[in-house]
Amino acid sequence: MRGSDLLLAAWLTVSLLVVAVVPRAEAMTFSTVTRADGLRIVLAEGSVADGDAERLRVALRSADRDHAGFKVMALDSPGGAIVEAFAMVDVMDREKVATVVRPGAACASACAQVLFLSGGHRTIEGNGRLGLHACHTAGDRTRSVACNELIARNAVARGTPYGSIMVFLHLTGPTQMTWMGSEEAHYLGFTRKAPETDPSRGSQVRASL
Repeated sequence: MRGSDLLLAAWLTVSLLVVAVVPRAEAMTFSTVTRADGLRIVLAEGSVADGDAERLRVALRSADRDHAGFKVMALDSPGGAIVEAFAMVDVMDREKVATVVRPGAACASACAQVLFLSGGHRTIEGNGRLGLHACHTAGDRTRSVACNELIARNAVARGTPYGSIMVFLHLTGPTQMTWMGSEEAHYLGFTRKAPETDPSRGSQVRASL
């Protein structure tokens, strides 16, 4: 399912009531940084808030494409507005974006469960961490089954095993957080290797979890 379809489903099923456990904060900041190999990537830091999808679209203009044809977004965020996160996914789909959590960074809640898992390929470097938990409704802060299922469907459509994502959404409460590093994420199928070649060049692509 495309990000636009998921965004529509989010509006219809949770009626904008689903939010992350983090308090409302300023919007994400997007900057361009250059990796050691010379590739320019986008660094996304801070909480997801209204308008971030458009800010991401603009920021990606200055990013290079990697050997597989993807622009790379490095994530360091506690999460935030779930509907805006899905709007960002729509931008990521159009621009072909890969995701990474760099050493020392943490990507939690909507950052991990929506943005990171929507990357065309996705990696966790060094001691980078993912944090997962269940959605809750804004009114009474009870677990939102509709939001959890929406997140799971998006993850499965992008190669994450259904059981791997749902176990955290079921067992970790809305006000809790389960953290994992690169090894745990790899064995659970949350990370995904980059294709070996750029599919736009007509070469055979071999990708694996």
